[in-house]
Amino acid sequence: MTWLAWRQFRLQALIAASAAVGVLIALAASRNHLADIYSATGTHELTGVYVWLRLLGTVLIGVPAAIGAFWGAPLVAAEIEAHTNQLAWTQSVTRRRWLGTKLAITALVAAVTVGLFTAAFTRWAAPIDALGNRVGTANFGQRGIVPIGYALFALALGALLGLVIRRTLPSIAATVVVFIAVRMAFQQLVRPRLIAPVEMSTPTFDHGSLGGWILSTRTVDVNGRMIDGFENEIATICKITRATPDYERAIDACARGLGVHDITRMHPPDHFWTLQYYEFGIFVALAAALAAASFHIIRRSPA
Repeated sequence: MTWLAWRQFRLQALIAASAAVGVLIALAASRNHLADIYSATGTHELTGVYVWLRLLGTVLIGVPAAIGAFWGAPLVAAEIEAHTNQLAWTQSVTRRRWLGTKLAITALVAAVTVGLFTAAFTRWAAPIDALGNRVGTANFGQRGIVPIGYALFALALGALLGLVIRRTLPSIAATVVVFIAVRMAFQQLVRPRLIAPVEMSTPTFDHGSLGGWILSTRTVDVNGRMIDGFENEIATICKITRATPDYERAIDACARGLGVHDITRMHPPDHFWTLQYYEFGIFVALAAALAAASFHIIRRSPA
């Protein structure tokens, strides 16, 4: 059964391996030069080939969805549409073992491929992250170990939807839609609450330099009273007008003198790996639950 499942999947596995090797070579070849550029200039601006290499992070966001759609959804649905499941499900191998073997091989290839990709990109992007923010919503899903969790979840989701819908194309579409919906909902509603954010007091206008994921900011006076329209209020107190030279600097200096400051709730950079471990564990648990549901359904599914 294992050999048969591998033979059915080996073309996709070889394509994925070839793509991963190409990505690894490109990132490894350019990483030291990228580090030299950032250490020498301290700039966030990339030019030439580095702009395209950075876009690999965006590609990495879409890889799990593609795995769920093109590896997970057809896993059972394609067999049902071709009626080959009727032969497979009437042999000595049980349905659960048949599904388990196919899922295990596909999951292993997906985890290794995405793991190598994200490990290489995380290392490549380290000089960029040292000056920027990898905890924020966009970069977070391109680094660390969470892309592996996303891939396993998407695979299990696609397999389950394919088993339920029993048609390949609708299963592919449903997998992409549901995966994106879950990812976005988790990012907006769950991730900020996985661990307690920290609250920091910073001078007004400075919270953007903290380097973490800012959840909320409120401006207060020296007594802690929240200020709405603080710029106009400060300008009035300090008699600053738009005609004042260096208007913004004058507003900043006046705010500091009056004790006006920002209270910022955020996840600082050192929360990155803790959030990664929590989110990875949750998506792996969701993948296991979806796989368990598939095993339950396939046992009762008509041939």
